[in-house]
Amino acid sequence: MTTPENPPIDDSPADPPAKPEQEQGEAQQPGPGEPAAEHVDEDFDEGALGQTATVINNFFAEVQAQKATFGMPGTKTARSTSRRLDEKEIERALRHFVRPPGFDAAARTLRERRVVVLVGSEGIGKWTSGTALLAQVKLPADKVVVFSPSRDPEELLATSFKKDRVYFIHDWSGGRAEKSLRRFTFDTLSARLTQAEAHLVITLNRAEVRRELEAFEIGWEPPDSLKLLDAHLGSDHSALLEPEFCEHVAGLRSPRQVVELAGQMLGSTQPAWEILADLDGSAVAQWFDGGPKRSDVLVVAALAFAYGLPERVFERLVVRLTSIADEVERQGAEPETRPIDEELPRSRKLWNSRHPLIGISTGEGEPRVVFCGPRHREHVITQLCLQYGYRVWEPLREWIRELAMELPEIQVQVAAGLALLARTRPEEVRESFLRPWAGGLVQERLTAANTLSMMCVDDTTAAVAFGTALEWVENAGQPQAMTAALAFAGGLSIRYPAEAVDWLWYLSLRGIRVSNVAQRALTLMFQTAAERDGEALTGLQLLARHLERDLGEGMDHRLVRRALEAVLGVLSSDRLESERPLMAWLLLAQPSSAGPIGVLWAWTLHNAHHRAEAVRALCRTLLALEDQDGAVAAAEALGQAIWSTLPSAVTVLVKRAIDRACSGSHVRRDSPPAKEIVLALLNAGTRRNHP
Repeated sequence: MTTPENPPIDDSPADPPAKPEQEQGEAQQPGPGEPAAEHVDEDFDEGALGQTATVINNFFAEVQAQKATFGMPGTKTARSTSRRLDEKEIERALRHFVRPPGFDAAARTLRERRVVVLVGSEGIGKWTSGTALLAQVKLPADKVVVFSPSRDPEELLATSFKKDRVYFIHDWSGGRAEKSLRRFTFDTLSARLTQAEAHLVITLNRAEVRRELEAFEIGWEPPDSLKLLDAHLGSDHSALLEPEFCEHVAGLRSPRQVVELAGQMLGSTQPAWEILADLDGSAVAQWFDGGPKRSDVLVVAALAFAYGLPERVFERLVVRLTSIADEVERQGAEPETRPIDEELPRSRKLWNSRHPLIGISTGEGEPRVVFCGPRHREHVITQLCLQYGYRVWEPLREWIRELAMELPEIQVQVAAGLALLARTRPEEVRESFLRPWAGGLVQERLTAANTLSMMCVDDTTAAVAFGTALEWVENAGQPQAMTAALAFAGGLSIRYPAEAVDWLWYLSLRGIRVSNVAQRALTLMFQTAAERDGEALTGLQLLARHLERDLGEGMDHRLVRRALEAVLGVLSSDRLESERPLMAWLLLAQPSSAGPIGVLWAWTLHNAHHRAEAVRALCRTLLALEDQDGAVAAAEALGQAIWSTLPSAVTVLVKRAIDRACSGSHVRRDSPPAKEIVLALLNAGTRRNHP
């Protein structure tokens, strides 16, 4: 283990990200090291990177949405891009799997060449097919490692593949290298994987296979939709379906739609035709093709970005959108004074009279305006993009930009709507909304960060969100960097957990304004990760490595102070739902976390400026262990990690400071359990001899 006396050696095979242009008054600092966890030693827990979330819900404000959905299909989750593949995911993929054309050829290529690339358009089931291919290797699930899609060819070549390990890269963005490099990469990869007795499956979004890579790439098509529906429904149920309905199902290109169709048909009394019309968007398209009035289009468009809000709030927002649309219509025309209409518009009748798209929620509390179908929201946005131009989108843009300054619940719904729009028009979202908000006022920056979090639900838009955040980190200004820090604490920390730690650490070493926000974001990231099945361990390991590397190699004193403040923020934090110290909970829930937590505390205790604060946080953590099962063992493990990291000369001073602090109000020495816990920490382990 690296000690403050012996700086660590960075054996990362890849160069760190480029350093951003320094802000005025900033000291130079190193960029983060290699973000990919798979380059580290065998004892580094690759699997701990696996995190999923049905809703990216760590918004930066209170949201009272009650039972209103955010319009995202509930079955879709955000996946970490670097992790161990969960055994349950493999079981789900194989349960009703229908082999698409090319599956046998892909399996043969994987066996013979050890690497295969599935090439096809987005949303045709490449993830499920790739997972099924991994099962062909017949290794336990804990031998399957998912790499980040951002890993480039050079990083792949630098990877130390392990024996009997299966690797998976979904929606690889590194396939854009020059043809000669790609061919060289795959030939070399094949040889190295064969030597290591490992396998690699890659999925790639591209229209067709490249001729020079035919030995490795397999053109991919979706499975037969009717066979897939039959596999999920069962042959008895499928035999009862109308031929015309089956003909429509056969035209579906998205396996996910077929799976959702089967699930809703089995769990709902709704007619199969209505379910299908919602899933494939035909119900929404039919309404738009009927030539609705301008006022009706504006109401439906408003609901796409202000979904599930109380009726009174939604009406106010619709009035404002209509007013903006009127101003756009009058541009260039002679000024006129409109008389107030005597006939009041009966707006509530629109959604209270069985409108084909809009209805009222029947949950608790006041009525909320919603779409009738769970997929209507995204289909409405698609139709707005396909059928309307300036006269609809210009007022929508201005109106949506105003909503960033609205109530937090409205900001979240705007973020959800923009995340859906990004699936069709990512550049529109970036240029019209995210870019101006990232450098704007606080509420606008929060809305931008929430939008990036929502975009992480979808595989394609997650990559756009990550790239956008990186643009804000590098040479974009302090407000943009602060917005990026907030985004890395949200959905990006689920999709890209290792990279989120890297970049939040990097931002914590920036100028004071950026550093303050990044430090709080880093703490929030660990708090939320701990709530997702305790997935904070790998983040703590990465944070400890950054601290050991940067402080061990020597840093400007200002950067040392910011680095230790960031670490102390994490060590001093509470759990999200209680005032219980987060570190105490982690020490008991995940005993292996004692190692990295001890390293972090050792470096803060080693620094004289921060020692008093570090001691207070440590004593508070020890007090929280009192009366808990395993408390003494946790304290001893923590003590071993601390004392094996601190140099001898400092250890005496630190132990004395802890003993004095624990004798006071922080830990009562007259309490036998507390005394035993403190003594377990102070007397833990055999210290390493230091030169």
